[in-house]
This record gives sequence, structure tokens and C-alpha cells, in this order.
Amino acid sequence: MAAEKRVEIVDEDGRVSVSDDVISSIAHIAAEKVDGIARSAGGSGGLKSIFGGEDLAPTIKTDLSDDGVRVEMRICVEYGYPVHEVAQGVQASVQKDIEDLAGVTVTGIDVYVRKVVRPHTHASESEEG
Repeated sequence: MAAEKRVEIVDEDGRVSVSDDVISSIAHIAAEKVDGIARSAGGSGGLKSIFGGEDLAPTIKTDLSDDGVRVEMRICVEYGYPVHEVAQGVQASVQKDIEDLAGVTVTGIDVYVRKVVRPHTHASESEEG
């Protein structure tokens, strides 16, 4: 079994370890706060994705080092939002939340927009069915 990846913060009070799963969770939540980012029905990994539908939730990879963390995200943007502005909003939100909530320096955030999708219509879909 592979060792869990984590970053350690050491100061005069002791040591704090933060796992890459924590960093990924913070990045995921921070990204979904940005207007224009596409979400799956029922949140990430919703029933739609389980039963063969497309999961639009951001996918996240982290690379932890002694200098901090580098994040790679793949997102989908809703049609009608400026793609570059959504991507830049994701970068700013993710960096702020990781640094504020985990106390870990972010050395870079690469955002890849993998798709533009129709605007969020999950409520109207359930009313029609």
C-alpha cells in the first residue's frame, strides 16, 4: 500500500500534517463557489455519473512538495460565461482557500477547461419527468 501523500508545517509549537485528500477537498469546494463552473446533478459523483451520465464535477490532482502544493484542475464551464474568467476565478478561489484553510503555500494552479456545457437545468429536468 502506498504511503499517503501529505505536506507538513513545522513551527516552534510542533508539526501539522495535511494530507493531499484535504487539499483536494478544499480545492473542489472552492472551485464550485465560482459562478459559471458546471456541476453534476446531486453534486460531485452524483447518481447521474453512476448510471452512465456525465460527471461535470472538477477533477483535481495535487503535487505536494517542501515548497507547498501545485494543483491541476480539469473543469467544465457553463455556456454563456467567459471561459477565461471562470478559469481565473477558480485559480483565485482555490489558492485563497487552500492557503487560508490549510495553511499551505500554493505554488501554482493549472486549470484546464475540458468542456463547455449547457447552463444548469437540473430543476427543470426533474419537473418535466
